Amino acid sequence: MIIVVGSTNKTKIEPVRDVFKKHFKNVKVVGVKVFSGVSDQPKNEDEMYKGALNRAKGALVKVKNAQYGVGIEGGIHKRSYGWFEHSLVVIVDKKGNIGVGASGGLALPKVVIDRIMDGKNLEQAVDEIFGTEKIGEGIGMFGVFTKGYVTRSSGVSHGVAFALARFLHGKVYDQ
Repeated sequence: MIIVVGSTNKTKIEPVRDVFKKHFKNVKVVGVKVFSGVSDQPKNEDEMYKGALNRAKGALVKVKNAQYGVGIEGGIHKRSYGWFEHSLVVIVDKKGNIGVGASGGLALPKVVIDRIMDGKNLEQAVDEIFGTEKIGEGIGMFGVFTKGYVTRSSGVSHGVAFALARFLHGKVYDQ
């Protein structure tokens, strides 16, 4: 079974591989570069969903023999208690069925939000504040803020598992 991820970032590909291997045999996960169709720093859940869906569908088109396309889009959104960051995960199958899940997340400090509102994306803001480099390709913002307890990959894995639930229990979702 081939699963294609709409990203070449290993922090997105590895959790997809781990989750799918728990449920299916002979899993091959491929990452491809696709256009999300949204801004570099999504600032609401609708934009995050659109980006993840575009990535999933675009990936599925690029790898014709894949059974599932997976899109992962991180972003921030305003809540009553402040700005919150997490990722949305969208899985699309060949029939067009869609599963949606989300990673855990956290409220971001003002210093990060100020930099984002000044035009930086989350990775740039975190790299600038913490002196890291391309943190989104490593432990991620989650890893920095939790001192390695929750990494970008481990956080995303929950979203992948939640999105895959739609396909593990299709009869319930199709009612």
